[in-house]
Order: sequence, then structure tokens, then C-alpha cells
Amino acid sequence: MPSTNVEFVIELMEFSAYGGLIQAFVMQALQQYAGHVAAMDPEALDTPMVSGRAWHGCAEEVQDKLARRLGRSDASPPAAVSPTQRH
Repeated sequence: MPSTNVEFVIELMEFSAYGGLIQAFVMQALQQYAGHVAAMDPEALDTPMVSGRAWHGCAEEVQDKLARRLGRSDASPPAAVSPTQRH
């Protein structure tokens, strides 16, 4: 049975030939991709399966959560938003 995405990421982060360095790699990849997507026009991200506004919102959420985790001042205050209120 295939693993879930969550299980895959846990496996990736905990068991690497490169030890803990993989965690820095994955975090940097998240930061770079989220920055790339957040810089785009949400309408340009529209696909038949995913709303560009929702994809853009995911990128902004990842950026904010990473900024808070890293103690950066560019983090937005945490918002209590239900999944149905998101983009």
C-alpha cells in the first residue's frame, strides 16, 4: 500500500543518507517555492483542478509559518481562518 504524502515527508525528513541536512534542504525548498508562487499573480496560477487564489494562499501561508518559525519580522500575525474561508 502506498504511503500518504505526510508519511512520505516524515520518512524523508527522518531517514536520509545525509542525516539532518535533509531537513535544512526541505525547509529551504519550501521557502523558495512558496516565495516563487507568492510573487505570482494568483490568476496566472489557475488550472482546471486548482484555483490560483487557493494555490497562492497556500504559498502565503507557508511563507508566514516559516517566517514565524524562524523568528523573522516579516511574518503575518496568525489568523484563525477555517478551511472554507480560505481563497
